[in-house]
Amino acid sequence: MGESTELYAHTPAGPDGPWHSLTDHLESVSALAGEFGSRIGLGTSARTLGIIHDLGKASREFQRYLRLAEEGQPLPPGSAPHKVAGPVLLPPELGLLQLAAVGHHSGLPDIQIAKAMLSTDEARKAEGMAEQAGVALPGPQEVAALLTELRAVAESPLGAELATRMLHSCLVDADALDTEAHKNPGHSASRGDAPSLDAMWRELEDEQRKLIAGAVSSVVNDVRCQVYEDCIAAAEESPGFFRLTVPTGGGKTRSSLAFALRHALAHGLDRIVYAIPYTSIIDQTAGVFRGLFADDRAVLEHHSALEESSTRGSGHELDWRALTAENWDAPLIVTTTVQLFDSLFSGKPAAARKIHRLANAVIVLDEAQCLPGHVLKPIVSALEGLVNQYGSSVVLCTATQPALDELSSEVALTQMREIIHEPERHFAALRRVDYDFRAEPVSWDDLASEVRMETQCLVVLNTRKDALALGRSLAGEEAVMHLSTLLCPAHRRAVLGEVKRRLSAGEPCRLISTQVVEAGVDLDFPIVFRALGPLDRVAQAAGRCNREGERPVSPVVIFEPMEGGMPPGEYATAVGTAQVMLASGERDLHDPRVFTEYFSNLYGNLATDREDIQRLREHLQFDQVRRRFHMIGDESVPVLVAFDEARLNRLVGELRGRGVMTRKMWQEAQQISVSLRRRELDTALRIGLATEAASASGVYCWQGDYDSVFGLVAEAADQGDLIA
Repeated sequence: MGESTELYAHTPAGPDGPWHSLTDHLESVSALAGEFGSRIGLGTSARTLGIIHDLGKASREFQRYLRLAEEGQPLPPGSAPHKVAGPVLLPPELGLLQLAAVGHHSGLPDIQIAKAMLSTDEARKAEGMAEQAGVALPGPQEVAALLTELRAVAESPLGAELATRMLHSCLVDADALDTEAHKNPGHSASRGDAPSLDAMWRELEDEQRKLIAGAVSSVVNDVRCQVYEDCIAAAEESPGFFRLTVPTGGGKTRSSLAFALRHALAHGLDRIVYAIPYTSIIDQTAGVFRGLFADDRAVLEHHSALEESSTRGSGHELDWRALTAENWDAPLIVTTTVQLFDSLFSGKPAAARKIHRLANAVIVLDEAQCLPGHVLKPIVSALEGLVNQYGSSVVLCTATQPALDELSSEVALTQMREIIHEPERHFAALRRVDYDFRAEPVSWDDLASEVRMETQCLVVLNTRKDALALGRSLAGEEAVMHLSTLLCPAHRRAVLGEVKRRLSAGEPCRLISTQVVEAGVDLDFPIVFRALGPLDRVAQAAGRCNREGERPVSPVVIFEPMEGGMPPGEYATAVGTAQVMLASGERDLHDPRVFTEYFSNLYGNLATDREDIQRLREHLQFDQVRRRFHMIGDESVPVLVAFDEARLNRLVGELRGRGVMTRKMWQEAQQISVSLRRRELDTALRIGLATEAASASGVYCWQGDYDSVFGLVAEAADQGDLIA
């Protein structure tokens, strides 16, 4: 580099590579961020952010920092700060842009922290840096245009909050992509080349024609065809909020995708984000979608439990999946609701890169009734912002529709449209079960006696402890299987595979499970016993009974366990709401309107913004929102178990050799892990039932037994309630 007066943004990527010009970087990020922003009405603002975000790198201190780094003498992290100089050069009335720029490395801060940062000595050194970098700051006319653009989407405090997140997202994604193009051009070359939504739609149409041509006339197939046709017809309606209310077996997976594709094409939307509450359903749904399209890049499956082997192939394919997961630049993303909303409320750059991809999108919330009540109001509010300000559509897809419209006065949400014409008729046509409500509490021994009389049956209980208790009552019986989160994901998949095999072969199969079996798991039992629970969970359990309609009608027995427990908080409130409704008169659980009434009653008994997220959002407290917003309440820690000892030993050996877990190792480790609450893990560590796999690694191994049927069951559980 010598004594060159040229300013740089990054050191060379390799020994013979070029330095990254600061001017080139600022202009490239500006152009790319502007391209992203123009899709959401914030093009001018995003371009401005790209120009100013790294102006601090024009300082003598930062240029020296780069030279020393290239010479192998790096200064300590933070010794050459650069993120404040650009934002401080903007006028104060562009405070949202200042916020978005200040957070482009460490994440969006609370507004008072940002203001303090803008008044430091570093900020006072910023004068003249734009001229040094060869870029122009916005003049009075440009500032007026920026204010006009921002006011269009930031009329309210919540609008300002979401606009800041969108701008931050455009900036950090553009910054990361341009930096990647300099440092790792091979990765940049691996991006793109996904099929168009139009090509995907034509493939889906062809698959649907083949399906109809080969289908045998039946009530189920007639309903599926009608549902599909209603979805195609409704897709022409203007963007907004939609309900897709379809009974179990009504073909909602394929039909919801048809609506989303056709709707996106009709209104020029960019992509489809399909969010699902459970990884077990994601595996199933993503598999269905991949089977519809010839190009593997049509579907990005992105969730933490994705097994490494499922993405293994050529290096090119692996790179594409990992890279595209960073910013969701794909036509169809299948993810978890946890990933979706935790990212939306995070503010950290890695999560924020995805957020601008939620604008101009069709967001399908499968099993929408599973959205957690304690953060329901901020979730609904954020969805309203995406629809009202950023042109997206939201589809609530379930047989048991939540009453989300009652949580808001927004026109778009209160005027939510039903996609299916008279959905009640499909529920009546596909009625496969009769509900048998038991008035008297049932003991485990009596329930075990009933289970022994059935060759094939499913029992769904409210807690893992209850499932273990009934399982022990059936100890020694033929073909008793267990399913709960005490089993690692790989074990659960193996159990489900064996259950399906036995059901298909007509062999004995008695499955004792928690709610993990309910939503979306494709099982078909002749009888289901369900402990009294939330009303929607009862209906979900019924969806595992006579699922294919091969019997005239099958029984779903609803009972109250005499010795049973109950998860606290929201779950217990939901059970109480269900009890009141069922006790007040005859309720037809085959009528979808009953569940809207149930959720309306339930939300009246819940704190739907328990952590005060909305107030924090209105006051631009981004970091506090990040810390308080959690879809899953209790902190849990994965613990490796000996379901597959060879795999466990290989992972632990690799960890001890490397000293850290790579992303691929984490993905594989999750398949043989069971999550424990932090207090449960602390107890296990204290009494020797768990140990750290390698010193200071934060990775833990279970030292107690791992049962081939019941999974992680601690002997201390009876004494100390180690495992709930």
